[in-house]
Amino acid sequence: MKKIYGVIVLCLCMVACGSETQLFQQAKLAQSQGNYQKALGLYNKLIKQNPNHAAALTNRALVWELMPAKDKAEKAKNLDFAEQDYLRALEINPERPETYNNLGGLYLDRNQNGYAVAYLSEALYRDPTYFKARVNRAVAYSKLGQFSDAIADFNIASQQRPHDPFLLLNRGLAYMDVYKYEAAAGDFSHALVKDPNNARLYVERARAFMKMGYPADAYDDLTQAIALQPSYAVAYYFLADLLFRNGEKDEALGTLVRTKELAPQYVAAYDLMGDMLAMEDPVAATANYLVALKLDPEHEVKYRWKIEMMKTEEGRYRVMTQRFFPQGRAYDVSGQPRFRAPVNRAAGATPANQGATR
Repeated sequence: MKKIYGVIVLCLCMVACGSETQLFQQAKLAQSQGNYQKALGLYNKLIKQNPNHAAALTNRALVWELMPAKDKAEKAKNLDFAEQDYLRALEINPERPETYNNLGGLYLDRNQNGYAVAYLSEALYRDPTYFKARVNRAVAYSKLGQFSDAIADFNIASQQRPHDPFLLLNRGLAYMDVYKYEAAAGDFSHALVKDPNNARLYVERARAFMKMGYPADAYDDLTQAIALQPSYAVAYYFLADLLFRNGEKDEALGTLVRTKELAPQYVAAYDLMGDMLAMEDPVAATANYLVALKLDPEHEVKYRWKIEMMKTEEGRYRVMTQRFFPQGRAYDVSGQPRFRAPVNRAAGATPANQGATR
């Protein structure tokens, strides 16, 4: 009787394991096809059968991150679900570096950069050669303002993949933050060799050229970015800034209007237009600052100060020169938003390693 019972148990286990494997593969396929609702349903079914399936938890977390959301509140809720799944997966299997990398990436998305560094460091402790975790930690360090640590991580990663565009873009941004504009331009140029149709890279190199005092080169890059991506609002924004500095006020204002048309919620465009109009039309400048204030109440003090400055000619001159002609710099785009590259995620988990693949 014991032998028969053992055979029955063994058969039941084989059926259950086969069912789990089939569900897992179906869920992975749906996930790879972008059918996140279907993938989510399949992972839910699998995890209900086996709550300790770490790979399914890791993959479901990634599905929660990728799931389209109707608004910020729903997106935040999805990220909460993803965080819970990642943490549960780590309880089950605390040795998979891929799960630490993905959780660190989630914290990067939330701008919880201290947590990001902590979990990405755990990934690198378990696998010091983990390229994606190294680059992601470098990005987190950059967002924390720890640029020497960021560049050190980028340099280590570059020994593995010296031509990786994602790495080169983000290291270039870190060089921009520490005023190493020539090094930044070099990284952006290097990345363009591998990815010549990337409009973002042209915009970032244009920013470096502006800082270096090469407006003609910056102009060429910005117009190339627009040619590649005609709806790229940020490219029009920096082109407007460049044109105004070159004395082409009407064309600059027209270009900035195009930025607003493409991205009506883009705060920096209203701030820039206010500064452009400060001397000639302080009423219109004030109207732009008020829109910026409404869209960006976190920086109320800045916009209130500019609005107050519009009341006197001296104040208007101060606002205009502070942005466009600061002492000792021919070109300055300080105070404008940084545009970080998206987080570099691991791919979906596989049953072979019970974690996410690299």
